[in-house]
Amino acid sequence: MKLHHIIVLAILLVSISCGKTKTEETGYVSAKIQGHVSGFDKPIGFWVNGINTQLDLDGSGNFAFQHDSIAEGTYTLSFGNEESLAIYLKQGTNLVLDIDVNKIKGRDKKAVSITGENVEETQLLYELKVNAPSYQYDRVAYKEVYLPKVDKKNPTEFEAYQLELMEKERAIVKKYVDNKEIREAFLEVYNVELLLNYNFKFKLYERNVKIFNPDKDWKVPEKFQHYFKEEIPQNDFDLYHKSSRYAMYVKEGYYAKMHSVLSKYQRESMEYFKAEIAYLDTCTFPVLIKNDMTNGLVIGYIRASDSEIRAYLEGEIYKKITDAAVIKRFEDFKAGENAYADGKPAPQFTLTDINGKEVSLSDFKGKMLMMDCWATWCAPCIKGIPKFNKLREKYKGKNIEFVLVSVDENVALWKKKVKENKNNMYPGIQLNTSINKNTFKKDLMVQGIPRYILIGADGNIIRREAPHPGSEELYALINDNL
Repeated sequence: MKLHHIIVLAILLVSISCGKTKTEETGYVSAKIQGHVSGFDKPIGFWVNGINTQLDLDGSGNFAFQHDSIAEGTYTLSFGNEESLAIYLKQGTNLVLDIDVNKIKGRDKKAVSITGENVEETQLLYELKVNAPSYQYDRVAYKEVYLPKVDKKNPTEFEAYQLELMEKERAIVKKYVDNKEIREAFLEVYNVELLLNYNFKFKLYERNVKIFNPDKDWKVPEKFQHYFKEEIPQNDFDLYHKSSRYAMYVKEGYYAKMHSVLSKYQRESMEYFKAEIAYLDTCTFPVLIKNDMTNGLVIGYIRASDSEIRAYLEGEIYKKITDAAVIKRFEDFKAGENAYADGKPAPQFTLTDINGKEVSLSDFKGKMLMMDCWATWCAPCIKGIPKFNKLREKYKGKNIEFVLVSVDENVALWKKKVKENKNNMYPGIQLNTSINKNTFKKDLMVQGIPRYILIGADGNIIRREAPHPGSEELYALINDNL
């Protein structure tokens, strides 16, 4: 995945998300969170600015967290990869939550009870969440039903619809501002992130309308490319620290400048990385931006498969990155990767199939195994499955098994999709990582999807990150090892 796409993906995934470092305006605060969770029995993710810690649940589903000096701002509580809740911590917050994750999945507006002291911003965030169009749909239906319906509107209708949604959102905020104590610091971040959210929707329209209305030759207004350019502050580095979403917006502009210079090089080749590092050494970007971009070399290392490129990047990472947390994440990645590197025995796993039967790696002993890790909400995954099935047909009768491994946490939705089996998309063995406890994703470092894994008949990993189906490189790998 290209670095630009990673930035865009982050913008899509983060709804209202900000975290604050210590500033003269906000500082650090004393805050407490406690509550009960039903319908979920794993540690709760506790996110800010891309950094994730965990809140453990006791045997009854209760949790508690207290900190005497934590940055004021919006944090995200995540329940697996698919459901989340935004909360706001300010001085004196004593947040009491009663959360029913099954009701969240069912889009019940009363899935969460929020009480306590100094919790008005959290209540507002939740009301915004449950009144947003996205809350009325599960992730698949949002992409397959809601978005096509919206993007089939002509430009005038689309513009009016998005501006109407903005005003409805602002009306909810105004109601809280008029009747409750809402922090100015919260409103500053909320207002800019609202603009960024809708700015991005307008920018995507031209691409999406061609997908959903290929027979229409509508002229898309040029202003859709940056609809709120005049309202969104530019290079506000105080705001940059307060809002991870705004920071992404600022960085995207600098990345565009750098990529225009590096466009003559093949992406993520040795020449590209050398030119990128030379550019960062000499460009006049703000130090903060340069440091963040340099930290991004870790992403380049993770994606690279060439050993020479990795060796080069590792040397540069240790020379140039000074952020201890980034270095630790880099070293944690290497440690996990080395445990199950290509050529080493694959980690044993037992997953559950669509019919409730347990399937283990040992069940494929003596056969090559090709796995496609996917999810019903992942558009690139769905697009790639027909190619995976063509690969299955090509090697039918050979000593190789093809298995789809879903990472869906909404198991009922996964089962429904697979059992419908439209266009015979889901033949053969269908496994899911969210049924019963297992360490499949952790052991094989499935951090993004689609992800393809090729294991040899001897049980050793041929390629933990195999090429995409349809590529000549994958055909060669399979043929050389059959």
